[in-house]
Amino acid sequence: MTLVGIVATGVSQNITKAGLYYQKGEAINLEQEPIMANVTLRVTTEHFTPGVYARYAQKYLGKRATLSEYTSIELIDGRLALGIAERIAPKVESEPYVLPLPQNRTSATVQTTEEQAAATAEMIFSLRKHRLDLITGEAGENVFGGGLKAALEEIARLEKECLDMFYGSKSFSEEIFKFNVAITPDKNEYVVCRFSDKVGIVGVDDLSGKPVVVKVEHEPHKKYSELQPLGPKDKVSAEYLIVPQSKCLLVAEATLLDSFNFASPRYGKTVTALPLKKR
Repeated sequence: MTLVGIVATGVSQNITKAGLYYQKGEAINLEQEPIMANVTLRVTTEHFTPGVYARYAQKYLGKRATLSEYTSIELIDGRLALGIAERIAPKVESEPYVLPLPQNRTSATVQTTEEQAAATAEMIFSLRKHRLDLITGEAGENVFGGGLKAALEEIARLEKECLDMFYGSKSFSEEIFKFNVAITPDKNEYVVCRFSDKVGIVGVDDLSGKPVVVKVEHEPHKKYSELQPLGPKDKVSAEYLIVPQSKCLLVAEATLLDSFNFASPRYGKTVTALPLKKR
């Protein structure tokens, strides 16, 4: 929305919209503070750990398992807004405690890895049979209500632990990063940070990541028909400031994550013309 404001006061105008403004003396302060934009990035990390019996999954369970460990990091969201963002302390996640003796080990008898895998597969099928017996009433005639629910939940937990020994487990984490960017008239592009799908958010100078950029775009200065150029005999003139509509964009590679519009007199163009009539 274009705003045409004819202001004759000597008090500085607070210009927040694009349009035409009357400039008299110090009426418009062009030396304003830099515009502050804050960037919020959300990064997720998925880590997969293969099961200790992964290579035996096809043989004993009939479905092949992934054998390689991997980590996947993704920039899932980015937000851009006016103002200064508060810094967030990074999360520190502790590694889960791993029992020195696997829970599927129920005997002191020494077994090869394949024998342990076979025993674990048998336990999976045994747990499933017990669950079916409980559900159909073939077993556990004294197990009902809350006791039945607790028993089924425990069987499901044990089954998952055994399946994880074949098909591995995944862990997920999410981190939020915040940055502040001071936008100045002499620059239209700012590298906020870089993102690597191997390690996540890295510094601006780390070329292993691809840049996350804040860009500033300006619409061309509009021509206002109200402004009449001075003639050779005109002795009275006035200065007006044409403030363009500007746009701030947050871009990662070729993907636009977010944007907002703003207007600032620092990007304005001063025009001398015949005085307009007051409105």
